[in-house]
Amino acid sequence: MNQLDSPQWAALSRSEAAPGASPTLQAHDHAALVYWSQDEFLATMVPFIVDGLRAGDLVVHVAHDEPLPPLVAALEEAGIHVDAMVAAGKLVLMTAGQAFAPNGRFDLEEATAGLKAMITSAQAGGAPRVRFSVDLSYVLSGTPGMEDFMVFDARANEDIFPAYPFICICAYNAGRGVNALVEDMFTTHPLVFVRGLPLANPYYQPWREISSRAAYLERWKTRYSAAALGGPGD
Repeated sequence: MNQLDSPQWAALSRSEAAPGASPTLQAHDHAALVYWSQDEFLATMVPFIVDGLRAGDLVVHVAHDEPLPPLVAALEEAGIHVDAMVAAGKLVLMTAGQAFAPNGRFDLEEATAGLKAMITSAQAGGAPRVRFSVDLSYVLSGTPGMEDFMVFDARANEDIFPAYPFICICAYNAGRGVNALVEDMFTTHPLVFVRGLPLANPYYQPWREISSRAAYLERWKTRYSAAALGGPGD
């Protein structure tokens, strides 16, 4: 059941793709996915990961609400030998905590530098691109420092995506029913998946505009702080 009361999503969900629109993301694309079921989540993420592995990309999947075993099973059904890909360093499967707060805290500058270093290293190793699929529901975990994650996400649109062969889908579980996060996702993602297709997002705002709005940045810090969310949890 749709538990969101977001006017942005209501409008986007009625959008129609242009004739011939491709479901395939390209290098430098940053897209949001709002999903209501595990099947819907897998229907987008599995082809995205499979396409990347077959193209020789380094693929990183960051899990939170949706557990890894169903994803692994779906990849195996699609012909991907997951253990072999992981062993070869072509596929990385991790939890959001491991990815964003390995020391128990999210650090904006360390995360930015670490992502750039990972992409540069992958390119040096022969990968044409790096693609991430991320469960963004972790922003609601109350992990210290995660109040800076939306800045990381928005800023990446200007200092990472244009400069590096990076592709990312950030997914949000609509069952959480948190309209504020969905609306913030629309602010920071140039593309949004609607009925399986990545469409241009009319609500997207470039970092150069967001960064000049102190009240907006303060709202993010307040909204996603550990204090506001009750400390580390789900």
